[in-house]
This record gives sequence, C-alpha cells and structure tokens, in this order.
Amino acid sequence: METSEIADGVLNGRSSLLGAMGWMFGLSFVLTLFLGWVPLIGPFIGPAVGGFIGGRRAGSPGTAVLAAVLPAVLLTLLMFALAGMAALLSHLPIVGAIAAIVAGAMGVIIIVHNLVLFLAALVGGATR
Repeated sequence: METSEIADGVLNGRSSLLGAMGWMFGLSFVLTLFLGWVPLIGPFIGPAVGGFIGGRRAGSPGTAVLAAVLPAVLLTLLMFALAGMAALLSHLPIVGAIAAIVAGAMGVIIIVHNLVLFLAALVGGATR
C-alpha cells in the first residue's frame, strides 16, 4: 500500500462518534506532547491536526463538534491532575509561587487548546 493511499484513508475514512473522538484525542495528545517545545504554536499544532482529521472522519460539523467534547474534557482533566500533583509537591513558598505562575499559563493554554480543537473539528466536519 502506498503512502498516499494510507494518507487518503486516514483523512477521508469514516469513523463512528467514538472513533472520531479517539482520533482527536490520540493525535491531539501525541502531537502536543512531542511538539509542545515549539515556541508559541507548539501546544496548538496537536489540537489543530487532531481536530481537523477527527472532524473529517466524523463526517459532519455537528458530529465533529460533539466528538470534540470528550477529548477536550479528558485533556483538561489531565492538565488539572498534573497541576494537582505539582501543588502537592510545593512545600516551599518559592516553589508555590512558580507553580502558581505556571498554573496560570497552563490555564490559558487549556482554554486556547480546546478552542483550537473545536474550531478544527468544525472545519474538518464542514470540509467533509
């Protein structure tokens, strides 16, 4: 099987609602994890690609946005869990201050991340 056939199958294939959610969550998580180091746009490459491909696989804009809800909630809960673990480790005031600054930045990143995921899913579903 050629690379173009595989890419065409991934981009233009059909998935159920749970399948589209899986594509969105998996691609969004992996790409954000590996490309998060890229300045400014790194944390948002994952949700843009994951949302678009998951939205295309969902088949319609409504289904795509519905499929984006669970990945957005799961990624938000994962970030809150990581922040909670960091807060448990902050016994020193300076560590707590640094954690508060990082938590504020992560809050903004979570909001923008989820907005990018929903918009990319909507675009992917509409272009289907």
